[in-house]
Amino acid sequence: MSVTESPGKKDRRLYAKFDIGMDEHAKIMLLSDAAFRALFESTLYSRRQLTDGFLDGRVVARKWGADVALELTSNDPERPSWRKVEGGYEIHDFAEHQTTKADIEAKREAGRKGGLAKAKQPASTSEAPAKHVVDECSSTSLAKTETETETETSLFAVPDEEDGTRERPMPKSWAPTASHIERAKAQGIDVISAAEDFKLHAETYGRKAVSWNAAFTTWLKKAKPTTQTKPAANSPWSKDFYK
Repeated sequence: MSVTESPGKKDRRLYAKFDIGMDEHAKIMLLSDAAFRALFESTLYSRRQLTDGFLDGRVVARKWGADVALELTSNDPERPSWRKVEGGYEIHDFAEHQTTKADIEAKREAGRKGGLAKAKQPASTSEAPAKHVVDECSSTSLAKTETETETETSLFAVPDEEDGTRERPMPKSWAPTASHIERAKAQGIDVISAAEDFKLHAETYGRKAVSWNAAFTTWLKKAKPTTQTKPAANSPWSKDFYK
């Protein structure tokens, strides 16, 4: 039996692109299970957070660990899956395969210009059919809708998580955005610890919010700078650990 979606219903989930033969590539098929999973998870993370393939070193250390990072930066002598860069890692050829922040901004600008052009056109009739009006509104707002979805929803099965209309529990896939990381860095706050405290607080007290990104921004504004202690040389948080 075939299943047909309701007319006009759009799939607002986000997606990442992977070659269907990727798992059989020589540098991929020999990866450990942990490294294979990390390669996919890191791509989804960067796609969701709009980092264009950049992975903060602290995030890598906390989510996947030093052994996985070493494996993904050495699985090919010339084109490893990850490359060590200042402050973290970079996913190989991310921009060639995935939607980037610039792509989204370009789509937003195209939508804005299209809307302005239509607004300047004189009306041909005093009253347009309802379907015509709906179609025009849909086409001019497409770029804006895509942009909002890119920044506010998760990659997997959490469509319209922040639709601006009602409070919701925190989605399991929620994570700090790139702007949160920058804000925390500017305030001297450990964003990973702050996010864990934020999630624990929400879970403990059953909090709900219309926008969890906005709620975490408020949380960071009230947070106190993290007391910095020099990590041990063998700690993954040490700047010399990956040298």
